[in-house]
Amino acid sequence: MYTRILVATGGSPWSDAAVASAIALAARTGADLRMVTVLTVPSTYAIPDMMGGSDIVMEGIEAEGQALMVQTAARAASVGVPCETVCAWGNVPETILRTAADERCDLIVLGSRGLGGLKRLMLGSVANAVAAKAAQPVLIVKQPAVSSMPFGRRVLVATGGSPWSDAAVEHAIQLAQSQQLYICVLHVTRGQPQRGTEATLEGKELLARAEARIAAAAVAYEGVQACGDVVQAILETATRRQCDSIVMGSRGLSGWKRLMLGSISNAVTAKTRLPVLIVKRFFQG
Repeated sequence: MYTRILVATGGSPWSDAAVASAIALAARTGADLRMVTVLTVPSTYAIPDMMGGSDIVMEGIEAEGQALMVQTAARAASVGVPCETVCAWGNVPETILRTAADERCDLIVLGSRGLGGLKRLMLGSVANAVAAKAAQPVLIVKQPAVSSMPFGRRVLVATGGSPWSDAAVEHAIQLAQSQQLYICVLHVTRGQPQRGTEATLEGKELLARAEARIAAAAVAYEGVQACGDVVQAILETATRRQCDSIVMGSRGLSGWKRLMLGSISNAVTAKTRLPVLIVKRFFQG
């Protein structure tokens, strides 16, 4: 399904989890693997009085980055996954996006430490910034996979009838076909409408449409209809149905609007410990 996967790492526990997931996924799909670490100068050394030793500092940062790439490439090689590595200076999200474009990657894998609440909404994060701007699907990982299957066995996909949620359903189907996954497809009607109202009937129709598409692809599935807060319903359904990962569509809000108001995909990613795959357009596998 994927032909070239890019994973970004900085040596943190959450980026180590992303590396493990990317390696496992490359091993399962036969995809090429690219690893990138972005080199940045600590803010302390941007102070004029500290610039005298900046060359030494930068050499040390480059050496650390190269050592990290050697170490992570060895992890991949130990399970038979060859990879190429990239060490580059620059803004972290922009460098990841540029590398993904230059290397023609069709999936980006990132780790996230799971900042939540106002801190995440106001400041964002590398994962949030990349997911907002990437053309490729972005898989956000917070903890190591419990098996060699990064998406597990049961994947939840939320559908709302929008082009981006339709893209998420299509992507989940292709994942299920290539990885032998079971799909739980969910539609959430906002608020608490009464049974038989226009809102619930429309939700039932949207869910049935997604179910028909999944059934036509000969993928095992179950459909779930819920009411209430969309984010909470997605999180509760993932727990109740024992899903191992979540696939979500996003229209790709960016800038201040995304940071201040967030989005459903952003909120779900912030609150769940499951891997979340964010899709913004149809994937041609």
